[in-house]
Amino acid sequence: MKKRIGISLLSLALTFSISTSASAGYQIQKGDTLGNIAWKYKMNFQDLRSLNPQITNINQLNIGQSVVVRTPNKANDIIDYARALETQTKYVYGADSTLAPYQADCSSWTKHIYAKFGIQLPRTSGEQAHTGTPIKFKDMQKGDLMFFANNGKTISHVGIYMGNGLWISNLNSAKSVEIFTIWGPWTQQKFMWAQRVI
Repeated sequence: MKKRIGISLLSLALTFSISTSASAGYQIQKGDTLGNIAWKYKMNFQDLRSLNPQITNINQLNIGQSVVVRTPNKANDIIDYARALETQTKYVYGADSTLAPYQADCSSWTKHIYAKFGIQLPRTSGEQAHTGTPIKFKDMQKGDLMFFANNGKTISHVGIYMGNGLWISNLNSAKSVEIFTIWGPWTQQKFMWAQRVI
């Protein structure tokens, strides 16, 4: 019984952590429009629209709704944009990178996200795993790319470290974009290394 309660409490803590700890971009205030948000952040309106595919009607913004903006903190902006794609991206293995962010596999998804912020990545996770500076698990920072291998040798997956023990990824056709804890069994078993590209 104690074991079951402990596991339930751990699950609850992880769920709470995943839903509350990531950065959230700009929060819509009463009277905001996308136009005045773009002006406030010195952004082009079309750029602001492209960073927020979750907003389907620009005339219907909700107070408290998150909007991805460009700030001096590129890592936070990358994470905010990745989170904005949680309900927008469908996982398609080997998807043409021109279809991202709406159809993408793990590496075309990361390639698309980083390109939005001026960082060019190669197409595949294997190539991305050798771009930038190698980073150990304990040294990861927000915006680092995380790499995984099913067989312990060949890189087969990439995700983005969000900070606070979380990472986000376009995982597979069953899950699409999802947030995970770095302490989960799959992550711990398959993780190889991270790369810093910011």
